[in-house]
Amino acid sequence: MKKLFLLLTVAMLSACTSSIHMSQVDVGSNDANNVDIGKVIEIEKSQKNILGFVYDTDYVDLAYKNLLLECPNGTSMINVEYLTNHGFFSWTDKIRIKAVCL
Repeated sequence: MKKLFLLLTVAMLSACTSSIHMSQVDVGSNDANNVDIGKVIEIEKSQKNILGFVYDTDYVDLAYKNLLLECPNGTSMINVEYLTNHGFFSWTDKIRIKAVCL
């Protein structure tokens, strides 16, 4: 019985989850029917947290800079998602941006 309890405890502590906190969509000032579909880009940056110690705190700024570099003429139909992946005493915050370059 002790071995079963220990096995279940280890399984419960090592489980991971994922969560989408927010998903924002912006089609811009243009009508979606009048937009020429250009290059679709996907940018994903993350920050790692281990026991409350945070690394790569500028991940959102880096994602925004990559968006500006890939689409210098602007974007349309932007989808921004904020996610968290939970692990054992750690978690990873992610930002995922999908956009159409003009």
